[in-house]
Amino acid sequence: MAQHSTNQPPQLGEIPKPNTAWIWKTFFVLVGITALEFVFVFVMDPGTLRNTIFIILTIFKAFFIVAEFMHLKHETKGLIWTILIPMGLLIWLLVALVSEGSYVGESIQNALN
Repeated sequence: MAQHSTNQPPQLGEIPKPNTAWIWKTFFVLVGITALEFVFVFVMDPGTLRNTIFIILTIFKAFFIVAEFMHLKHETKGLIWTILIPMGLLIWLLVALVSEGSYVGESIQNALN
């Protein structure tokens, strides 16, 4: 007996819908943080408080981008802490530099007046 091959196309099922909910959630979180940054920059007077708020929001946005797009939230706790501890020290350095810089700037302004 000869084998009979059927030339019928395979049954096509429904193509699963892509899971884009997390992409839209990420998009709206980033848009929200960026909108808050714009509000603080254009509404508040220049100073240490505005700069500190802007830096904190920027760091939150950077952390969210790293967690979502670089998949850091799915890594082991050791790797996450290896990244977060130096980042925390860098944040501390930035806050210290901004506060010291504004103090030096105010001192120079007061000396000139």
